[in-house]
Amino acid sequence: MRRSRHGTCAVLILGLLCLAGRASASAPPPSDALRAERRLRLVKLWGKVRFQHPWAFSKPAEWDAAFLSALPRVEAATSAEAYAAAVQGMLSALGDDATLVVPEEKRSTPQGPSPTPRPLKSWEEDVLVLDPRGLHGEEGRARLGEALGSLDADLARARAVVLDLRSRGFSRYGLYWVPPELMPHLVEGELSVPGLRDVVHVGLRGQDGSDTPLYYTEFTLPADEVITGTPGKKPALVVFLVDEYSVVTLPMLALRARGKALLVTEGAVDVSSVNQQAVVPLGEGHQALMSMNEPAVPFGADLKLPARARLDGPDKGFSQALALATRPPRATPGPGYRPTVGWRPEPSYPEALYPSRELRLLAGAKLWTVVRGFFPYHHLMDTPWDDRLPELLTKLEAAKDAREYALTLAEAATWLQDGHAAMRGHPELQRFFGVGPPCWVTDIDGRAVVLKLFSPEAIPGLAVGDIIESVDGEPIEARARRFAPYVAGPTSGSLRDYLLRRALSGPEGTTSTLGVRGPQGPKAVKVTYRPPAFPDAAKETAFRVLDGDVGFVDAGVLEAWQVPELFEKLQHTSAIVFDLRGYPRGSMWALGPYFDVKGSRPYALYERPLVGGTRVGTHKALDKVAWSDGPRYRGRVVALIDSRTISQAEHMGLMLESIADTVFVGSVTAGADGDVTYAMLPGGIRFYFTGQDVRHGDGRQLQRKGLEPQVKARPTIAGLQAGRDEVLERALQWLRESSAPRPPRRE
Repeated sequence: MRRSRHGTCAVLILGLLCLAGRASASAPPPSDALRAERRLRLVKLWGKVRFQHPWAFSKPAEWDAAFLSALPRVEAATSAEAYAAAVQGMLSALGDDATLVVPEEKRSTPQGPSPTPRPLKSWEEDVLVLDPRGLHGEEGRARLGEALGSLDADLARARAVVLDLRSRGFSRYGLYWVPPELMPHLVEGELSVPGLRDVVHVGLRGQDGSDTPLYYTEFTLPADEVITGTPGKKPALVVFLVDEYSVVTLPMLALRARGKALLVTEGAVDVSSVNQQAVVPLGEGHQALMSMNEPAVPFGADLKLPARARLDGPDKGFSQALALATRPPRATPGPGYRPTVGWRPEPSYPEALYPSRELRLLAGAKLWTVVRGFFPYHHLMDTPWDDRLPELLTKLEAAKDAREYALTLAEAATWLQDGHAAMRGHPELQRFFGVGPPCWVTDIDGRAVVLKLFSPEAIPGLAVGDIIESVDGEPIEARARRFAPYVAGPTSGSLRDYLLRRALSGPEGTTSTLGVRGPQGPKAVKVTYRPPAFPDAAKETAFRVLDGDVGFVDAGVLEAWQVPELFEKLQHTSAIVFDLRGYPRGSMWALGPYFDVKGSRPYALYERPLVGGTRVGTHKALDKVAWSDGPRYRGRVVALIDSRTISQAEHMGLMLESIADTVFVGSVTAGADGDVTYAMLPGGIRFYFTGQDVRHGDGRQLQRKGLEPQVKARPTIAGLQAGRDEVLERALQWLRESSAPRPPRRE
């Protein structure tokens, strides 16, 4: 980021565009490599503007259209000037004169010698002229301090003031802004000076308009600066005279908004004179300048004049400023705070199941941009995300039909190596993936073994412990290879289980024949594919007491309203085993106060990506159990885990680990915690991914690592076929044999 003065670049660009138009008819088309490079730069610029410009986020449809219009022109441009014009066409959709394409050498050199500044103070009849441009270094500062001593007396008899801040052609050490110590002398009473405001995205708000307290977009604005004027009578009007090399300060805009100042500009002066600009390289001798924030009070010129060709010629700018000071218009307050723009949902183009080439590339730009800005786990990716963009655009451009388009996006989702990453909503995705089988299958010794039945009536004849070998005659490993490019998993165990589940999927409402090997040998089993259903809490047992005075809690069944009853019945047991091998129903927050025996220390740390304007980094937070003076559980706590332990189940594990010294028994969990967010892509596709980095309470990594058991245990085929839960058995064995003390009582 830096301040940018682009001077006469607008005139220069127009000239270049005219040359480009005359040359394009005979120039050869760009090479494939150049087309690809330009396309990459356009996508990166589009994405940067989309979430960092203070206006772009409020016009997603218009910003999409700007990309779609610019892309073919960018690719086909036969000269650097035509390329720059095509990019400028996209940026013009913002309506921001300070966000534009300029040559890398963008400032022109004026003709003739530099002008000689006037004295710091001079008079034109009853108009006081202030010219600080000749002040240099410490000597200049001393002269300014001396002049300020008598300035209030001069101002008391002046009808108006002209403050000349034009700096084109002057020494780089001359003053080209209003010295801060000068401003109070121009202010009557107090002047509130609003600052520069940024648009800030704290995580990615769901792009269809859903609201969430976790991920949101806001404008940030610092507290107003207050300038207290010096005593005495003040002139009725101050005329600020600036050019494209001047710095327009926020107090100048505030005084103008009060109706006490006018702004006269020479040359291409715009909001870049006051706000902060980003420079985005475009190659081929050009770069883009982008507004990163904006003044809260409007920027505007009361009189605009062209830049002078010669600085030693007639000074029309000063004459006009003096005329305004001598015969000022009626002083009226300007507009107050600039209104904020509204957040709008992202268009998803649901009718474009096989989008045009340009719209497919826009899908790539959207996907790449939201991951680049809002996926919190770049540091855990095997391949840097920036390196993925060329491959993504190439594959999307080559997609020959709706299915290939949708599957290309599905493949790109796996590059995140995130258990939450998924593409949904496109009919071709539904046809290809179908719905999962009504059972959970895991890998045991390289075979697909049934671990649990969700809906036995949908798959009669299948039993826990059976080995599934084929689907409709196709070996399951062959099916797994077919789905492998489109399945993501953060750990090797979760990836394998998710892949087996995909290999056993089928279109909703259809039936397949599974080739199964059970204890009695091979058999054929019919499976009917239906949407998954959660266990019915009314029919399932959420908690009970096992032999040995050990409580057992099924977190996948337990509801929050059942927690008080659970504690009443299990509070005197010697230990409680929590089964986290299913997805919880939000009961962990109710459980926490009953098990927090360690002082309510943080059990999870969060980092949400923070993107927008000049603000980059993360929004940090922590999670801990709310204080309660109620009773506590004093027995030991054990939790059963495996690859089914994902997201909220892992989060519940983090809590139990921190507040109750829980011992984990089983195998590594999925390694995918963190609330999901989503982007909308052409074809009505909703792209889900993890939106915040979640860590253990002490800062240790969880994503792509998972909760790791202190006591390792895995089921066996023989044990499953015999109806045993060997992981639970191992936990009970550990409790019998362990002499670990109970957690200490908290004072």
